[in-house]
Amino acid sequence: MCHDHEKSALLQFKDSFIIDRIASAEDPAAYPKSEGWKCDGITGHVISLDLSSSCLSGSINSSSPLFQLPHLRSLNLAENDFNSSSIPSVLGHLLPNLTHLNLSYSRFSGPIPSSISNLSKLSSLDLSHNYGSLELRNPDFKTILRNLGNLQVLHLDLVDISLSELKNLEVFDLRYNKLSGPVEFHELQGMAVRSLSELKNLEVLDLRYNKLSSPVEFHELQKLYYLHLSGNF
Repeated sequence: MCHDHEKSALLQFKDSFIIDRIASAEDPAAYPKSEGWKCDGITGHVISLDLSSSCLSGSINSSSPLFQLPHLRSLNLAENDFNSSSIPSVLGHLLPNLTHLNLSYSRFSGPIPSSISNLSKLSSLDLSHNYGSLELRNPDFKTILRNLGNLQVLHLDLVDISLSELKNLEVFDLRYNKLSGPVEFHELQGMAVRSLSELKNLEVLDLRYNKLSSPVEFHELQKLYYLHLSGNF
């Protein structure tokens, strides 16, 4: 059983959006969707919310009922339409228990809030494919991820990026990020990369469709088993 006030917040959150009837007609399986949330069997707190592909249209602001769910561990809002709104900065302050966050394919825009660095429990972060409108410039990559030492999966495809010591990172996806220059461990033009060689647990590195040249050996990444560099020149 979920706590009544958290269940009420969930319903208010869902009701705050317009349902894209055209999209739902094209994909009847997308909406209506089952509850999409899960409560902890012992505490009754909402710990998981999955509204991916729910044909939601609207925006999320700092007063959204979503932020009345501080015990959330997993939040998936992928494949909706948030009308080029910004990712609310309060997300990193009011949802401190998140371990999985997926905001991909959802038409968010603007700078990625620095408060995401407060989500120290994150193991998976996906901000990819927001139509190239998300920016990671100020603060830079290193600053925003400085506290995310538990991160294992990171997807930033089509994010405009201007590494940190992500010792546990296993998957690093940077397709279509307009990176240019040689593939060096110490520097990729357009990124604040201290040293890829520090990512000792990296298993998957995807740098497709950038503008990288003169690749060097990746011998220091001893756990790397998948490296994709196609589409560069």
